[in-house]
Amino acid sequence: MSSTFDGLFIARSGVRAARASLNITGQNITNSTTPGYTRQRVDQAAVTPPSTNSFYSWAGGAVSGQGADAYDTSQLRDAFLDGEYRLQNALGGESSALAAALEPLEDIFTYTTTADSSDEVSTVDVLSNELSNLISQMQNLTSGKSDASESVIRDAADQLAKKFNIAAKGLETAREQQYDALSEHAVPQVNELLSGIAALNGQIKNAEVSGGSALELRDQRNLKLDELSQYMDIRVEETEVDVGSGKTVHELNVYLADKDGNALEDGDGNPEFTLVSNKKYAQVSVFQDADAKALTHARLSGLTEDGETFDTAKAEFQNADLQSGSLAGYLKLLNENGEYDISDTQTTATFRGIGYYSKLLDTLAQTFATTMNGLNSTTDAQPDKPLFTSNGFSADGITARNLQISSDWTSVYLTMSKDSANAGDDTSTSYSNITNMITALTSDEYTLETKPGEEGSDPFFTGTIQKAFMNVPTSLARSVAGVKSTDADNANRLDDIDTSRQSISSVSIDDEAVSLVQYNQALTAAARFMTAVDECLQTIISSMGVAGRG
Repeated sequence: MSSTFDGLFIARSGVRAARASLNITGQNITNSTTPGYTRQRVDQAAVTPPSTNSFYSWAGGAVSGQGADAYDTSQLRDAFLDGEYRLQNALGGESSALAAALEPLEDIFTYTTTADSSDEVSTVDVLSNELSNLISQMQNLTSGKSDASESVIRDAADQLAKKFNIAAKGLETAREQQYDALSEHAVPQVNELLSGIAALNGQIKNAEVSGGSALELRDQRNLKLDELSQYMDIRVEETEVDVGSGKTVHELNVYLADKDGNALEDGDGNPEFTLVSNKKYAQVSVFQDADAKALTHARLSGLTEDGETFDTAKAEFQNADLQSGSLAGYLKLLNENGEYDISDTQTTATFRGIGYYSKLLDTLAQTFATTMNGLNSTTDAQPDKPLFTSNGFSADGITARNLQISSDWTSVYLTMSKDSANAGDDTSTSYSNITNMITALTSDEYTLETKPGEEGSDPFFTGTIQKAFMNVPTSLARSVAGVKSTDADNANRLDDIDTSRQSISSVSIDDEAVSLVQYNQALTAAARFMTAVDECLQTIISSMGVAGRG
């Protein structure tokens, strides 16, 4: 049978549970606009009635429980949606980095202009425009226009060479800017996040071991985990650890993952690259090769805690281990060269990074210069009158960066005609060779290869030189459009996942207002129940057994 005073204990537990729920409701309302805050709730359970656990214990009469136990406070989060969000955030981080880097490259090859008579804006292809001007000046010479001359053609050729130089320098600058963005911003931010997550792990563990609440600290950690997932694929796992006296807490580990969210494994099936392990954390660094390729590599340090380093044997990873995220995007931009990477061992094209457009410019400059030099030559052997040279600035020959008109090209240098004159004929006004140059640039088709004359060279364009010039900005525009479309899709999917996540975790003022009324009524009812029990006890204590007293 229940104790005489059990009602007071039941009432007290109801008051305490209602007060706890009111306080949590207030905490939710107060933090409804706090970034990263997760809605909280009181975990409550009914307390079972006491039992002597004896075969001869009396079981008669009405037996009630012992009230409500508000035993904990928890967050409303969905671990699955958190994982999906971080996977998608990595994909979005990569596509965003690629789009942000590729779009400005279009300004290297094109510019916009507005006609004086209207508001219409047109796009001008810089290299193709200069080539068209050179062709136009040669056509003026062959048609006998009065203002046509070799010096005008030379000036047009010089302008085209300089545009090649400017475009190549622009690509070099873009590469330097992207490496700086990677090494001076992205990597330090990743390292700050890793050390911050480890520090929060320690604070959370200390709070939970002492019996305190660490929910707000968990919110801070989740924000950092979400931000970290923008830079790389991560796998987040919590393990239960015994801290003694029958008490357990959770420790958090973060591993480098693949695109499916599974931790990359070593030969033994264990996570290969640990980013954070409780209070230990790794650090990321990048460096470039010393050779001419200047490839960029990422490196992971061993786990560090209080200045001591652990697990150095598992520190090294390949760039390919970073499968998505901003870091992977930067590495693609800096290292991958599209069709130029195809070789005996690499059978498919990689991403068209900055190197692709640099090499494409070199291919165009070499093809254009070789064609023009060959046509201007008066011999079938080494061109004896080159129009374009590198002037010895590169052992690799002509590139877009060093293309120049020959220093020998002065007032009279162009081979106007290669026709053999008959006795008494005057060929001084024949421009048949200039016509051949025009035909070679506008009508003759060429196949451009990644490594001309070398084994394993891959043809990637067939057409006229003029169309090849036009293909550069067109190819870049297609790449930019594709990356931007992918980025928009990634952003939309991320928003959808976040909407689902926020529907569970975010604070709704309307819901909390209903909770305020609900828990206030529960508190009032519990208090009224306590008053009723008190009155009952007063009757029992003060009035029972009074009858018959003298």
